[in-house]
Formats: sequence, C-alpha cells, structure tokens
Amino acid sequence: MEWRLHGANPEKLYEQFKIPMPDKVIDFSDNGNAIKQEKKLDINYESYFDTYPDDEACGLRQLISEREEIPIENILFSNGTNELIYILASYYQNKTVAILHPTYSEYEKALKSFHVNVEYVFDFNEVKETHDALFICNPNNPTGRYFECDVMSTLAHELKKKHVDLIIDEAYIDFMSIHHQTLDVKSLKNVYILRSLTKFYHLSGLRIGYVLSHVNNINKIKDRQPTWSVNSIAQIVSLTYLNDFDFIDKTKEFYDKERKRMFHRLRKLGFEVFDSPVNFFVMKVDDDIKLIKYLLTKGLVVRHTRNHPGLDGDYIRITIKSVEENNLLLDALETYVNQ
Repeated sequence: MEWRLHGANPEKLYEQFKIPMPDKVIDFSDNGNAIKQEKKLDINYESYFDTYPDDEACGLRQLISEREEIPIENILFSNGTNELIYILASYYQNKTVAILHPTYSEYEKALKSFHVNVEYVFDFNEVKETHDALFICNPNNPTGRYFECDVMSTLAHELKKKHVDLIIDEAYIDFMSIHHQTLDVKSLKNVYILRSLTKFYHLSGLRIGYVLSHVNNINKIKDRQPTWSVNSIAQIVSLTYLNDFDFIDKTKEFYDKERKRMFHRLRKLGFEVFDSPVNFFVMKVDDDIKLIKYLLTKGLVVRHTRNHPGLDGDYIRITIKSVEENNLLLDALETYVNQ
C-alpha cells in the first residue's frame, strides 16, 4: 500500500482503505490551531488588489525585529516556509545534506528536486564534515521533540567548525507555552531559522513565513526569491494577528492544559505517549492499520507514521483539537482498548 506523505486529506484515506466516509469527520491529522481566530478584520481588501505589495515587508520585519531583539536586516519574509526550504535546497545542488529524522518530508522532496544527495541521521554525532548542511525541525514534526536553545547553540558552533550549515525549522515554536530563546544569528553565519505564521494564526491559505539569519545569508536568499513574494493581504492580516495578544495567550494556555489532560487519560488507558510542547504528539501502537481503520469507522482521522524513518508505522500522530472533539477520540480509544 502506498501511503500519502502528508495528512489533512481524509477523503484520500477513506478511499485508500475503501471505507465509506461518514457525513461528519474530525481530522486529527492536520496541524492547525484548535482555538478559533475571532478578531474582526477591519480591512478594505479591494484597496490592495491593484497595487503591488511592499516587497520588503517592512512592517512585519520591524515587528519581529523588536520582539526578537534582532536587527531588521537579519529578517526576511517569504511565501510560507516552504519557499525558503526550496530556495535553501537550491544552494546545495550536487552536494550532500543531512536530515535529522524522523521529520517533515518536504525537506527531502525539496533537496532531491535540486539533485542533492540526502543522508538520514538520527543523532547529532552522526553529522560529518562531508555534510554541507543539516536540516532540523525544532519542535519536531511529527514527534514534538524540542531541543533547548543552549543545545542548538552548542550544535551550531560545532557544525561551524566543520563548515556545516544548520537549518532549523521552527514552524511550531509559537505553540509552546514555555519561553524560548533565539540563536544569535547576527554572528552565527552558518545558521538559518525558519518560522511560519500559517499554523498558529490560521493563515495556511495566505502562505507567509520568515527566516532569521546572518545578513549575508539573507542577501543570498533574496537573490533567488521572486520580487513581491509576500502578497499585501498576507502582510496586513499577519500584522493584525501578530498583535492579538489575547489570542496568543489563549492558545498557549489551552494547549498547556489540554495536552496534560489528554496525556493523563491516554497513559491511563495504557498507551505510550511521547512528551510534546506543541499542538500534536505521537503515540505508540501495536497495530497502526487496525487502529487507524477502527477510528475511520468512527469518523476520526489520525496520522500514520509509515513514511517517517525511525517511527516506521509503530506510532500514530494526533493533533490536539477542541475539548469536545478530543473527548470523542479519547472515548473511541477507550472502547478500542476494552473491546
């Protein structure tokens, strides 16, 4: 059976297993924010339709500069972090890049599209001088594993000695309730930090993200980035949402509380759940196909891990949704365990 690389497409999964799709389906395979964005946008959208966007995204860069205490020249906005992943991949054509697994599959897809030799590593000490770069997702998708700033700083300096670039994808960092520090990109010339606004702020359809890096790296990326990469609507909406501190605080508080509640009940049912500081986690299962098919009959979709080296289908990934939706999943899992 050929498994889909990404989640968040229940129709394909039902079709794959030849299971009739119920009228109501709850998708626990996506990565979105369970807290709805209620802030009303007072924006005259049509006024932006016939004018070019700010190709420097100055307002957003200034905001991030102030919050991260990083000079504005060390920040570049993009059409989602995927654009950055593909631009960075283009610089390693015919070279060798390591990917810390298990992780997001798009890194390998991007690298191979530029004929990069990809090697899997499962520990930092497996990175060699023959590698030109290392891709890390932190917090990790799909596991939620998080490396603290001091660990990343040590790694960055060690890789610098080996002339290895460190590309850190922090797409889910905003979901963390604990404070996180940012590496010193002003001096670390081998570090690229990718951030996404799409998952946390419900902006997946607008495609917006940014990179923090040394000014030389920023200029290098700009050389290959299309002009007007970030559209006007994405910029103005992002500025509004980034200043919605009630929404930000509400989201962090919800996940901190709901994650603990779910973990407690799942572990009580006998499941091995891996700690995660973000909005999803992985859970060890005896038979992933059996459980996935059972949940599909209940209108509940979870994410397989068969395309993640190091997980290989021994786990499923679950995104934390609303309390009511989570209860439906927890009740179904309790019935499954006790049947």
